[in-house]
Amino acid sequence: MSRTLISMIEQLEPGVVILNNDLTVSSISSMIFLIFANTPRERLFEGDLLGLHREDARAKVAGTLRLAHQTRRHIPLSLKIISTEGQDRYLAVKLLSLAEREPADDKICALFYDITPLILAERKLIRLPVTLRGEIHLLKPEEIVFLKADNIYASIYAESGEYHCDMSLGAIEKRLSGEMFFRIHRSYLVNIARVRKVHRERHECSVEVGEEEVRLPISRDKLQDFLVEIGLK
Repeated sequence: MSRTLISMIEQLEPGVVILNNDLTVSSISSMIFLIFANTPRERLFEGDLLGLHREDARAKVAGTLRLAHQTRRHIPLSLKIISTEGQDRYLAVKLLSLAEREPADDKICALFYDITPLILAERKLIRLPVTLRGEIHLLKPEEIVFLKADNIYASIYAESGEYHCDMSLGAIEKRLSGEMFFRIHRSYLVNIARVRKVHRERHECSVEVGEEEVRLPISRDKLQDFLVEIGLK
């Protein structure tokens, strides 16, 4: 994880949740009530932590918590995106294993850092949260060469490497500047400033982007608007 991201997170007050062995909530700091303002106070204390997650995410959450508990070690920051009432929240989450006098009473401490202000400005992405080999990175839009749809997620390509984003390509497109990025294909969104060449052939048109000159297709329905956008029409 970059020192820049670490230094930014260090300036934030974390929300703290202490979990019992059975994953019920033991204690909560006041910041959690602000981070999860749309969740009733009593809901945070009833049942166990898995009950607060969608069914399709519970296995992954349970596995991560089990790892923290069984290995008695800290789990590095991970990224979680939650959506309520059309508003996205970006949280960096870290798990700490707490030792009690009796091993059977050991607990897990979860730290939640609300990094939404570092990512959004007036509903636009000023940094894109991505992951690479288990580490979170916050990319500036100008660092991105192009983005590719990956089912309900997206792959992000920058000169510094290839990253994974938990957001869909469509969701990212809505939050990026239309003056900087153009949807050339249902599967590709390109940084216009990174386009190096345009290839116009009889039956297809494509662009080369980035220093490695990766070639991407332009769909027919996007071609005319794209040529206008880059000043070739």
